[in-house]
Amino acid sequence: MKGIGKRAVTAACGLLLAAASACGNGLQVTNVTVSKRDDTTAYVKFDIAWQHSWRFTNINHDAAWVFFKVQPEGATGWQHVTLEGSGTQPADYSAGSGTAIDLTVPADRTGLFVRRAAQGSGTLAATGVQAVWNIASNGLAKSSRVRMQAMAVEMVYAAEGSFAAGSGGSESGAFTLTTISTPDASAAPSGTGALGGQAGGYPAGQTAPNALWPNGYRAFYCMKTEVTEGQWVDFFNTLTDAQKATRDITTGGKNSDGVVNRNTVAWSSGDATSAARDRACSYLAWVDCAAFADWAALRPMTELEFEKVCRGPQPPLANEYVWGNTTIGPTAALANDGTGSDTATGGNCNYASSTPKGPFRAGIFATASSSRAAAGASYWGVLDLGGSLWEKAITIGNATGRAFTGAHGDGELDAAGNANVTAWPGIDAAGNGFRGGGFNHDANPVRTSDRLGGAVTYAPRCVDYGFRAVRTAPDGVMP
Repeated sequence: MKGIGKRAVTAACGLLLAAASACGNGLQVTNVTVSKRDDTTAYVKFDIAWQHSWRFTNINHDAAWVFFKVQPEGATGWQHVTLEGSGTQPADYSAGSGTAIDLTVPADRTGLFVRRAAQGSGTLAATGVQAVWNIASNGLAKSSRVRMQAMAVEMVYAAEGSFAAGSGGSESGAFTLTTISTPDASAAPSGTGALGGQAGGYPAGQTAPNALWPNGYRAFYCMKTEVTEGQWVDFFNTLTDAQKATRDITTGGKNSDGVVNRNTVAWSSGDATSAARDRACSYLAWVDCAAFADWAALRPMTELEFEKVCRGPQPPLANEYVWGNTTIGPTAALANDGTGSDTATGGNCNYASSTPKGPFRAGIFATASSSRAAAGASYWGVLDLGGSLWEKAITIGNATGRAFTGAHGDGELDAAGNANVTAWPGIDAAGNGFRGGGFNHDANPVRTSDRLGGAVTYAPRCVDYGFRAVRTAPDGVMP
């Protein structure tokens, strides 16, 4: 279900030298080839497949966010690829053969979404999918020789619409129960704030953010699981040596290349490795998370988007957990630990009462037949939003967080390996908060509306800190 992975192989393709493929657990992008189109563009072809895909018309769907990195011959760094065209099925794009799919390129052309073209569920598999790369945007010509990597991340669509912030329960720091019913985050609430009242774009009792602040009303895509160790090392291994030194979580956090609190990431030089690629990646400070999001042309979520992606449009239940009821169960043990086929004995959440201590395989509680509660899943089907690792979310609780505009990353980091997107929280982490709880904490923060850390600023790496990114849905994309 998770993956950006890479497996570089080389093949001659027309006048370009294309490097091939990306793969991960469940999600695979393979057989990547590049061929000339004209003087400024080239065709990129690939196969894509993942299990347990779905699309339920007028409700929601999952998708893969696919993006590409290119390394010109003789260069040591990797550049982000800009595509040609935008919208759904742009000119000269092809859905290939196999499962019928839609290809949607957002206006910034930093990648494309792949999803089912019709209602259905099960394995999605398409071959010969074709996108168009603007080679001129990378300063290349049709005679250039390059290596290319295709990356992909599983996402879940949260549809546009009203939702409740707060639950009316006793959660720590919870929002006053308010209906978020407009996309303008600066629209003032009115009335008492009771569900169904004339609410605005942010919770009653809070200070208004800027009008562009993503308040959850508009449709967006959310990573299906937290960033995994495999995803982290695949990101890390595209960086320059100077950037790697900044993003090295084995120093200044984990402080070891060994297994510490179940984190297996190791790096001293060259490429980083992981012995448990499917395990949620811990020890990620805010600056690490922001760098990953910028590199993947995604963005951080806000804490209102966190509540929207947990609860969906359903009426709130006081003190509910992220899977929609007030019952939680710990895990007693893991079977096949670290194999990629790990299973949990008992429970639906990895929190302080669970065994063993540390992150598990991402999405471990979900099976082909599990209910929402048994899977620990959100209304939309997003996994591990409660427990496992703390989620980083932009807070509405301070001025820096309220200045966030929802800008997406452009795929490129600064020379030091930091995100450089305007109006994102900086390296001091001011404006970033925490939601959802972690394996080292009790059950209370697993509640959808709990804001124990909602406006807390803490910059260092920590044993139970993780991340997932989101992206505003392109215009015109519907469930």
